[in-house]
Amino acid sequence: MKNTTYVPLKNDLLLRLIDRYKERYPEAIDDVIENFLDRTAEDFDEKQSFRDGGYAWDQVELPSGTLLRTRYFDEWLVAELRDGKFHFRGREYKSPAQVCNAMRGNKISNAWIMLQIKRPQDIDFKRAEKFRI
Repeated sequence: MKNTTYVPLKNDLLLRLIDRYKERYPEAIDDVIENFLDRTAEDFDEKQSFRDGGYAWDQVELPSGTLLRTRYFDEWLVAELRDGKFHFRGREYKSPAQVCNAMRGNKISNAWIMLQIKRPQDIDFKRAEKFRI
């Protein structure tokens, strides 16, 4: 007999899953998670590289080459993470908060809300707050 663990799942998501898979929904969940782990195994192996010029922002690991952007007035401004520092307009900043403030006219800003992140493995930018757990 397999051991099971119960994890939180949004009610509406569970209802949609049950509607589609009926009584087989627990197996469907197992299958999807196993598939996800298989597909992302290489991503996990590369996760160690964030230490080489990357940055750990709370629980979010940003590898070297990550881009941060914010919209300030009608312009997208972009900073790049290299050598553990955020580079923007010829200057280096030690944290996402510092570079965010610089990009937004040296005004105190909540970087989690104002920044978007695009790591080297990402296709598009995503709002920074989406990376928070």
